[in-house]
Amino acid sequence: MNAIKTLGYLFILFIFVVSIYADEVENQECNAVHNVGKLVLKSNIIPSFGGVRDFYFSFPEESTRDCLRDKYVFRFGAEYPKSSNKVSLLSGWLSVVGIVDNDTLYAGLSYVPISNTVYRTTLDVNSLYYEEAVSEQDYISVFVDNLLDPESFYYSKPLNIQITKKSYAWSYEYAEDFVLFDVEIKNIGDKTIKSAYISTGLSIGVGYYNGSNKMYLDDLTGYYRYKKPLNDCNKIDDLNIMWGADNDGDPFEGEFTDKIEFINDEYMKSTTSVSGLFFLDHLNKRFNRIMKKSYNWSTFYFHPETKENYRDVHSNAYNSYDEIDYDQIYTASIGQFDPVWQYPDQEIADDVSKGTNKLSNGLGGTLSIGPFDIPPGGVLKIPFAYVAGENFHTDPNNIDNLPNYPKQYYRNLDFSDLVTNAQWARWIYDNPGVDTDGDGDSGLYQICVLDSQFVDGEWLASVTDTFWYRGDGIPDWKAAGPPPAPYVWLDATHNGIHVRFNGSRSETEKDIFTRIADFEGYNIYFGRDERETSLSLVASYDKDNYDKFVYDFGVKRYIVQDIPLTLNEIRCSYADSCNDSLFDPLSNSRSEPLFIGDSLIFFEKHAFNAEQSAITKVYPNSRDPRLVHIDSLLDSDYTDDGYFKFFEYEYFIENLLPTVSYWVNVTAFDFGSPKSGLKALETSKVLGIQEAYPLLHADDNSGERKQVYIYPNPYKINGDYRKLGYEGRTEEDRPDYRVRELNFANLPPKCEIKIFSLDGDLIRHLSHNIPVGDPTNSHHRWDLITRNTQMIVSGLYYRTVEFPDGEVQMGKFVAIM
Repeated sequence: MNAIKTLGYLFILFIFVVSIYADEVENQECNAVHNVGKLVLKSNIIPSFGGVRDFYFSFPEESTRDCLRDKYVFRFGAEYPKSSNKVSLLSGWLSVVGIVDNDTLYAGLSYVPISNTVYRTTLDVNSLYYEEAVSEQDYISVFVDNLLDPESFYYSKPLNIQITKKSYAWSYEYAEDFVLFDVEIKNIGDKTIKSAYISTGLSIGVGYYNGSNKMYLDDLTGYYRYKKPLNDCNKIDDLNIMWGADNDGDPFEGEFTDKIEFINDEYMKSTTSVSGLFFLDHLNKRFNRIMKKSYNWSTFYFHPETKENYRDVHSNAYNSYDEIDYDQIYTASIGQFDPVWQYPDQEIADDVSKGTNKLSNGLGGTLSIGPFDIPPGGVLKIPFAYVAGENFHTDPNNIDNLPNYPKQYYRNLDFSDLVTNAQWARWIYDNPGVDTDGDGDSGLYQICVLDSQFVDGEWLASVTDTFWYRGDGIPDWKAAGPPPAPYVWLDATHNGIHVRFNGSRSETEKDIFTRIADFEGYNIYFGRDERETSLSLVASYDKDNYDKFVYDFGVKRYIVQDIPLTLNEIRCSYADSCNDSLFDPLSNSRSEPLFIGDSLIFFEKHAFNAEQSAITKVYPNSRDPRLVHIDSLLDSDYTDDGYFKFFEYEYFIENLLPTVSYWVNVTAFDFGSPKSGLKALETSKVLGIQEAYPLLHADDNSGERKQVYIYPNPYKINGDYRKLGYEGRTEEDRPDYRVRELNFANLPPKCEIKIFSLDGDLIRHLSHNIPVGDPTNSHHRWDLITRNTQMIVSGLYYRTVEFPDGEVQMGKFVAIM
């Protein structure tokens, strides 16, 4: 064991700074990036070794391209919040050390990829890996440590391990601040790896990135322990988090600001957030024994050392696998006669405690767990999370408490957002109250008293609730999302679009945490292109229900109790009868509550209660299939295409221009969790969005074939069509000549379009073939490029459209180029 108590503090770019293969992309100069949430995080492992880059300078331009989206991304390891240019992390790493045949071996710099990185998502039902996806953004990579060239500078005798790294991210409000990692370490050798320790850590660098290669590195790290108080119903489990943050949040003139300010010869913003690592699993329970957990930190100039483990060598790189280092801010507080810790160098102790710029260079922290024995073929799973939180710094002058008053400095830090986000991360990993393996164990819970009555001289609980705060120890990797989006169809009408949708899955699927169908309503969005910023909410459908507020005499405030209640449920419980139509739940309020026994209650509308809206039920008298035995269902309960009529809705968008396309989507949202403060979740506004032209098809209901026409005609190069929004929408990065459009309308779903010059030369042949039912099948765009890949010139042109039955329509147009 002595041989592996210490290990060089090596910067191994595990999580963030390296190339990847994503789907069909095989470019070794790009990154896989988690960016669906508020936290933007590169998720990579080094596949080749041209030298470990200096962490304190921006990485080369080619290393910051997103493989999946083929665009440049934030230069550093993590940005938080997204699009803020605020660095929350430089890099992160994973390392494994163990004993094979009495040799202490190390894996960390020798990883080599053996397969393409796989991308999966739950957002795209048409994706090949949709059913296997865990999150809205999965990345899966496989690496080994035994394929590195022995001549490489980074070569070391391999442990013979294979690492499978899976990382997951979500966009939901409660899950947007973290990325989860599921790491599997497999022994692919023929000998047992004994006393293995797994380390994961962060190279900490926090600050506003202003475009130069300089960034303030006045940062601090620590090990925060959150202990759940007894009889506490705040639903937070015990947590131990290694954290890193700016030392003061970069205030300007005594205040925190999100405006760009000129500070210390640099353009800066305040950076008041915090981020960190923690193990998701309660490993002690899983392995049924006490695990040795450690937290170590180091800078280029200093690292804590115990007197027991002190080595009289100049080492800036030190991990001890059986100790928890003191937090960085306590460095100057360690006295000469401290019974545990080596006396710090007094010339630098104050500056290290304060995170002073120079002495904070090279700051990193490591979490380690072990020991494990991994037999040949054995697999060890180590799940962990990188999590961020906002509003960590609360006092712009807090740095004045260092180095002399570290406890007061700590009192002025707010870990609440970090802890809340970390708890949600753990709940997604292991859903509380869920018996995953069916052994009767659903985790840990707390019985909480919500109301009480005074009986025989004492207060007795009259209303209680069970709060589950820990799962059963079996990973679930499931996040509570919104209800599935409805099935949507668009039909073109004369100058309008008919929106039809069916919510049979939206209104029946159960939430994984509450295990009830939490559907609340639908929103219809409409715009000129598919970007979310271009969409407007045009209609909503929301269930008619209410939140119940009960006064909690313990905390002396009203709290939301239960899920939203329907009007009928409220009347049956609180009115004279279920048929009491005069009882109005809104007649009482917070200032004038209802007195029920010794309880004070009132009701408020949950969301809009817009059940009666322009969104209407197509079959208002149809039967609810949830209330009918499956054997009793009839053909009349289904639409012609096999959906339940009860969940069928429609909406008409009218007074539209027939010559431009429109984009429409219908989302579903739930009622959230009012009791826990979780806001309503809504499906993506852009995923599944459909394009439609408000044009009747070439063959309308009358059977009369419409005349095909072209617009704009004439096409004028100085017509400002792009500026007017008729061409080049969502393609701002392309020049004008690459986004020109001539439009054919009133087409049948399938036809052949040919463009000729006055001399009869074929300029371009376009095959139009769009399925029947697609709302764009009567329209075709032409980019004005000839069959010889040249832009057309000014002149008069003829066009022909040949229908499937052989009919040919002719016409002409003018181009003024």
